[in-house]
Amino acid sequence: MKRQALLVGSFVIGALVLAVLGIFALSGNNLFSKQQKAIIYFKGGVAGLYVGAPVSFRGVPIGQVEDIGIEVDQRTLGARIPVRIRLNTKSVSFSNGGTSSPPDLPTVVQRGLRARLVAQSFVTGQKAIDLDFVRNAPPVQVSTDADSSEPEIPVVADRFEALFDQVAQLPLRDTVREVRETMLSLKTTLESTRSVLEAATQQITGTAEDARKTLQAGNQTLLAATKSLQKVQASADASLASVTRLADTTRETVQTAQPELQRTLVTAREATDAARLAMSRVADLTAPGAPLRSDLDSSMRDLSQAARGLREWSELLEQQPNAVIFGRDRK
Repeated sequence: MKRQALLVGSFVIGALVLAVLGIFALSGNNLFSKQQKAIIYFKGGVAGLYVGAPVSFRGVPIGQVEDIGIEVDQRTLGARIPVRIRLNTKSVSFSNGGTSSPPDLPTVVQRGLRARLVAQSFVTGQKAIDLDFVRNAPPVQVSTDADSSEPEIPVVADRFEALFDQVAQLPLRDTVREVRETMLSLKTTLESTRSVLEAATQQITGTAEDARKTLQAGNQTLLAATKSLQKVQASADASLASVTRLADTTRETVQTAQPELQRTLVTAREATDAARLAMSRVADLTAPGAPLRSDLDSSMRDLSQAARGLREWSELLEQQPNAVIFGRDRK
């Protein structure tokens, strides 16, 4: 019996120790630390925010979400979502000249402390609350409905909230309809293009076949032309050989006749000199004032008179044939 009671007592003590350790773990080691409560009012949705979500200051955890509620105005049916948070004052302190003091939440709110709903994970969609000072933040009218132990921290819009609002205001239905019409038009265009491409492919195939036939005919013509060129080249080679032989024979003949040609050229040169000398002598004899020129002029005059007399005698014989016997008939 004693042993059984000892086992039961040990089990109870162990359970109490585990419970205490669990309380310490769940409280984040802040069970006996001084904490500051605050409230944040969100006018929009807080999807992804949950009880126990971390509250951080520029990424440093300083607290967590304690409660999320809904408040609806009966007159206007306007709704807002109060989120109560618990802050660990030991995590934040203000220093001035080497001394530090815990923050006074209403004072730091008036100096620009603001809350922002940020994404904790884009995969899970969970949200968290981040606190930071907004420079030149306008003064805000905080709510006085909450208890004095829960000062209000104003909210600033998320960096992407304006973008989300603009996207929400877009005419998505009209845009989707226009996109659908565009896709249908694009589909029709693609079908027409495919038909044109098929026709063009057929034409290209026919053209390629014709080109292949033309190429074959061209190859045959090229072979015939090559054969003709080979024949012409053979004939040209034979003609060139004949011309070469003729040139060789002509060169040999010229070389053989070169002495005789030289002698002939010398003789021709001598004859040319003699003819030039004779012409110069004839020119001297026939020059005006030369003696032979005067004799030639006298002889030419005599010959002219004799010729004139013979012409008159011939005319006389034509008119009077018997003038040879009887003489000229003088009337």
